[in-house]
Amino acid sequence: MNDKVEAVGPLSPVPPPAGGGTDWAREWDPLAPGTFDDPAATYAEMRARCPVAQSDRWGGFWALTRYDDVVAVAADYETFTTAVQNLVPRSPRSGVARRPLQVDPPEHAQFRRAMNPYFEVDRVALLEPTLREVAARFLQPLLDRGAGDLAEEWARHLPIRAVCALLRVPEGDAEWIQSRSRRYVASIASDPETANRLSGELDDYARRLVATRRASPIDAHLDIVSGLLEQGIGGRPVGDEVVASFVRGLIVAADRSTTHGISNGALHLARDPRLQEYLRQHPGRLPDAIEELVRLYAPSHATARTATRDVELGGCPIKQGDPVALVWMAANRDPEVFPDPDTFDMDRRPNRHVGFGHGIHKCGGQTVARLQLRVALEVLLGSTSHFEVVGPVAYQTWPEYGPNQLPVRLVQR
Repeated sequence: MNDKVEAVGPLSPVPPPAGGGTDWAREWDPLAPGTFDDPAATYAEMRARCPVAQSDRWGGFWALTRYDDVVAVAADYETFTTAVQNLVPRSPRSGVARRPLQVDPPEHAQFRRAMNPYFEVDRVALLEPTLREVAARFLQPLLDRGAGDLAEEWARHLPIRAVCALLRVPEGDAEWIQSRSRRYVASIASDPETANRLSGELDDYARRLVATRRASPIDAHLDIVSGLLEQGIGGRPVGDEVVASFVRGLIVAADRSTTHGISNGALHLARDPRLQEYLRQHPGRLPDAIEELVRLYAPSHATARTATRDVELGGCPIKQGDPVALVWMAANRDPEVFPDPDTFDMDRRPNRHVGFGHGIHKCGGQTVARLQLRVALEVLLGSTSHFEVVGPVAYQTWPEYGPNQLPVRLVQR
């Protein structure tokens, strides 16, 4: 390992123009009004003028927008750890790290080895009939009316039910889990007290599930909670609290990010009728389209690492303990890596996007996410002859990105 992580090329901060404007090296505020009115333009300016930007929000943090910098930091878990915080602003915690996201090697590798079999393609494929039924069931009322909100009335229902299916819990738990998860994420920055309370409720749910599986395990080949409890981690027995921390992380991360991924895809298609029709005629191209949609609209907008020592990055002095946001959305539109980066191109080769992250903490459930995206968009395209946006689209912008409201008109096939 090198003594310090260095960005490729000269990246010293560029001073703002004499006429004013945002001083990206000091003042960037991801929650300021208008920051994400046009995120592609915002990040293009940041990459050009100050790829290693700084914000005074939430106690201060750095933000990386170049692909090479984001990938380098994500790969260097020794210098940039997730164990301190994995979001900016820092999310409330119970004091127990969320496995495997908030632990580093060697424990991280041991946990991933134990959980990875449950996310292999053949096991994940068992979820498809359930996902297809859910997608069709919640889409039907919109088809009957010829209009509706694809984000609120449709997309949000799929991922949380996928989580319920994965954890072998009743679908009736979905609304309770999601209501807490959504309010928790929404209150992290604005209302830490509420976020802490909701986080505790989700922790308690995870603990109850683990206690139930400990007392009455089910098929360890299919049920990840029973499997982790039976097999242990790294050849050693695993405590209930450790498994509960995994469950708690899964029900929040898998629900929110995949919901936005589906909504982002639906919005892009709603604005491009020619692409809709092409994919109806060529459904085999949908996986390529999904990869490009994830690149363009990374639903996990940004996650964070914390510097474990003083290091220089792009000419900027990162101090030990400084949070560093990896802005995946910006990295995915870096023109040095993706020619014509703001254009949808499903023939893009190679498509080295980081929409699911990079390094050891790359999304462990990406097989489930891809399956949900494919099934959801197959059902949407297969059930309609046309759909289009008919009103204002409201967005969640940080730390995730995607429509919370997506009003459309639909024509049923």
